[in-house]
Amino acid sequence: MQQVNLSRLRVLIVGAKGYAASLLRGVLSVNGINRVCVVEDSGRALDLLRSENFDIVFIEEQLEVEGEPFPTAARRSKALINPLIPIILVCSGARRRDVERSRDLGVNDVITRPFSPKTLMNKLIPALMAPRPFIAAPQFFGPDRRSKLRADAPLFRQDRRKRKPQKTRMPIVEI
Repeated sequence: MQQVNLSRLRVLIVGAKGYAASLLRGVLSVNGINRVCVVEDSGRALDLLRSENFDIVFIEEQLEVEGEPFPTAARRSKALINPLIPIILVCSGARRRDVERSRDLGVNDVITRPFSPKTLMNKLIPALMAPRPFIAAPQFFGPDRRSKLRADAPLFRQDRRKRKPQKTRMPIVEI
């Protein structure tokens, strides 16, 4: 992974309360990111995104602004300074359908708890250094859903597994 100076980043954490907010803030500070703003109210967070410049947003699951999911509201807001801002969802457990739903709402990536500082940085650095292209369609505005293989993104690997699982034969033991 490339060495990047992250001390100038401005991070917005939305919806995290108590321990979740302090955990995320602590992991970010370990990596040199100290300019962090934590907001519990999603409406207030959207106002901040309209008035201040942030580099990345971390959100908790199930956030809404006036009945609309937060990522969709943030992407479609007219007065937003940067509608292409990377949004990373932090959740306690995500099944494939949850990740697909979040992606369809405009989230760049998903991190599940518990996470390590390495996992967080493996999501944060590509989101900042090699962002996905954005798609603007009548029903969708957000990052390109095809993220596996991109020639223009050197930080993405072909396959993160070291080796493929092999079939093994299990001996049958009579008891």
